[in-house]
Amino acid sequence: MGVHAVLIRTDISSYEQLIEEFKWSIPERLNLATEICDRHASSTPLAAAIIEDIDGVVRKYTFADIKRLSDSLAHAFIELGVCRGDRVVVSLGQDVEALLAHLACFKVGAISVPVAGLYSGDGLAFRINDCEACLFITNRVGADKLSGLNLPSLRHTVVIQQKAVGSEVDFDSLLVGRDAEFMPVDTMADEPAFIFYTSGTTGSPKGVLHAHRMARAHLPCVQLGFEMAPQIGDVFWTASDWSWLGSLGDLVFPALFLGHPVVVTPGRFSVQRAYDVMQRHRISCPFLATAVLRKMSKEPPLSEARFQVRAIMTGGEAMPPEVLKWARKAFDAPVNDEFGLTESNQTAVGCTSLYSTPSSSVGRIAPGKRVAIIDDEGIELAPGVHGEIAIWHDSPSNMLGYWNRPEQSAQKFVGGWMRSGDQGALDEHGYLYYFGRMDDLILVNGLRVGPEEVEAELLMHPAVAEAAVIGVPDDSSGAAIVAAVKLQEGIEGGDLLAEELKGLVKRNLAAHCYPKRIVFVETIPVTSTGKVRRGEVRNSFIQPSQVLA
Repeated sequence: MGVHAVLIRTDISSYEQLIEEFKWSIPERLNLATEICDRHASSTPLAAAIIEDIDGVVRKYTFADIKRLSDSLAHAFIELGVCRGDRVVVSLGQDVEALLAHLACFKVGAISVPVAGLYSGDGLAFRINDCEACLFITNRVGADKLSGLNLPSLRHTVVIQQKAVGSEVDFDSLLVGRDAEFMPVDTMADEPAFIFYTSGTTGSPKGVLHAHRMARAHLPCVQLGFEMAPQIGDVFWTASDWSWLGSLGDLVFPALFLGHPVVVTPGRFSVQRAYDVMQRHRISCPFLATAVLRKMSKEPPLSEARFQVRAIMTGGEAMPPEVLKWARKAFDAPVNDEFGLTESNQTAVGCTSLYSTPSSSVGRIAPGKRVAIIDDEGIELAPGVHGEIAIWHDSPSNMLGYWNRPEQSAQKFVGGWMRSGDQGALDEHGYLYYFGRMDDLILVNGLRVGPEEVEAELLMHPAVAEAAVIGVPDDSSGAAIVAAVKLQEGIEGGDLLAEELKGLVKRNLAAHCYPKRIVFVETIPVTSTGKVRRGEVRNSFIQPSQVLA
């Protein structure tokens, strides 16, 4: 079957027809680089693939350009000793170089590991060492963060924008003098392509391993979320960092698969810049995470602003009703929620033209997915009953497993179901309702923070005896991190120590991981096995109103 056989027909008239007629088309062998780039470079070489906008300075790259550059980089990777199955950490933002690095990884059969530039210190070192990366691709700021870190597997650091120093490798130099075409490795559809690190509540962050099949697995949900995309003239953009599965998987790769351009905006996000970009490039299909829409709603566009938006897809956390209402009015377009998790993205989605999603629902189950609500024993529950959202094991958007964690991978599955760790319910019409995490994961501006990772950093300080980290509601970021800290005997708490502890977490993990408030306490409740009773911490020590004080 052809590559487009997996796409939803745009003349589908109902959700029921869609579910009845849909069939997956995922061949035994495929390569992500071929799927999203090389085949377009052959059929429509002059079509725009990337539109780079750096503060209004615009540069366009065709599919032929992207293929040529990624071919050169793939040759360079081979020269640098990157082999099939090796891991390459890509710590960049929305940069053309990031896309080229991912494509080059796929072409040589390596595994690309996106890591947000927010991380530093222990947080960065853990991710590099856990996947045993041989190559680290970053900017000048990211390269400087490696100083003093013990990274035994790392052989080369590649720095973009001609800012490499010493033994570092200049990215641009890898793109010249290697003009021969590169034939991508003949990978299996279920061969590893990506590792996305997700913060959990049980120990260290886990590397979620995804396969080359991801390019097709996300398409049905993306088509629905963008109101039967693609349409003629569609231009795609996301405000989110490209280290997130929700940006690469929900927008960048699907748009390129469909042969439509993606606008790239390196640098820091600002609401005004987002409005400017959307108008300048006539963005029709933006993925705007809930955290982004919340910020935009606080800084509405000028009355003379004119947008060409057909549909907005959103996700990442629960959508406040007032923000949803504002977004629909501001952009005069449907706003379709999408529910997924790093381990199994694109699970449910809204599509206004096909069905009317209830305001408290995240949409209907995506085509090709079997989803249920289960109890602790893995037994399916009746419609309307609350339980754990679960996805059947054979979904092509499911992870292959956690990197080098077979026991935790096995624990994720019960009776054929992959447990999401999310609370929810399904009604008789296939609408999914999401009620939050079953564990203690904290979502700060849509970014996941595992409390144990923050606690581990706090415990590194000699003054700290015990620590418990929780999340509480916050109007500006969705959730704020709060830490209850028990000090060593004889040490007094105070503002100076609190600021010192906050700085420790900022420096060694990331800015979004630091506690917004620290409460010094006499005792921290734990279970008989020593695990923190976070519910009691939340109820006993922390009042949500205190966070904003």
